Amino acid sequence: MIDYSAIILAGGKSSRMGRKKAELSFSGKTFLEILTDKLEALEISDILLSGYECNDKRLRSVNDIYKNKGPLGGVHACLGEVKYPHALVLAEDAPFIPDEFLKELIKCHSEGQQQITVTVCNGNLQPLVGIYDKSLYEDCEKLLSEERANLMKLIKSTCHEEVSFTGDELLIRGCNTPEEFERMSGSFKII
Repeated sequence: MIDYSAIILAGGKSSRMGRKKAELSFSGKTFLEILTDKLEALEISDILLSGYECNDKRLRSVNDIYKNKGPLGGVHACLGEVKYPHALVLAEDAPFIPDEFLKELIKCHSEGQQQITVTVCNGNLQPLVGIYDKSLYEDCEKLLSEERANLMKLIKSTCHEEVSFTGDELLIRGCNTPEEFERMSGSFKII
């Protein structure tokens, strides 16, 4: 077991998808089950689920303290509940992130001195695939009082490490539409 918690962000409305993305399935498992299995394989035992209730006893559901604040609100609420000093943050709709990349992300964060280690792909920061330290809870709280607070503001206001992902960006950012889901489930496999 490692001294990392994990946060799965599942509080979005899924309006473009038309149904809850955590419930999408691939090879007989929901995206949420695939992600939970992946996290357990990384020896992460403290897994929090933001913005969604489910019956999986491996997950602890956490409600946002500040409602309708997007992923920042979910990260904030979960950082207040994590057992360990570091939290790997993933989105509910990206179950095909390669295990090896997640290991690399954890290794970079463990070896570094930054409070955030975040993925960058094709020159774009991907704030929903990163590691955020529990010590950022109060920084999140301050940002949430602002009108247009988001994870990008948190990242840009904090010294952070960037880890490059060279694969297909859809693996990292997840699927938002039925067309992306179709492409994802037809093109990728769980690794």
